[in-house]
Amino acid sequence: MCRLSLKKLLGIAAISFGAGIFLSFLLPPYFLAFIEAAVVIVAGILLLGRRW
Repeated sequence: MCRLSLKKLLGIAAISFGAGIFLSFLLPPYFLAFIEAAVVIVAGILLLGRRW
């Protein structure tokens, strides 16, 4: 497993936050809710996949 430095992790978080704000102005709310649900499901699958 690769380790991320704190600087790199904060950079990724800032870019993700900015992209989310930008997309909230461009996309309709139901599509944003679909994207959020898909991301949460995929993150859960990846997290469970590491434990098995």
